Amino acid sequence: MKIAITLILYAIAYLWGWTKLRGEGRRLQRLWFGCILGYCAYINLCGITRTPHVSLSLLYTAFFQPVGRAIIYWLGG
Repeated sequence: MKIAITLILYAIAYLWGWTKLRGEGRRLQRLWFGCILGYCAYINLCGITRTPHVSLSLLYTAFFQPVGRAIIYWLGG
């Protein structure tokens, strides 16, 4: 039930945003809006179902954190 309500609210937000982005030359903005809203829905649904998800923090923990530790170790800290 929670998932259905969440998807309905995201669909309403998408339709409302789509109508606000009317006019010539707004095609790319609509695409970006849809991508961002879709990613937000994905993160929200993963939080509801408690499944692992891909996010920007994954890039930090997978790459930058080990590199930072290696640099600190290399500098003698």
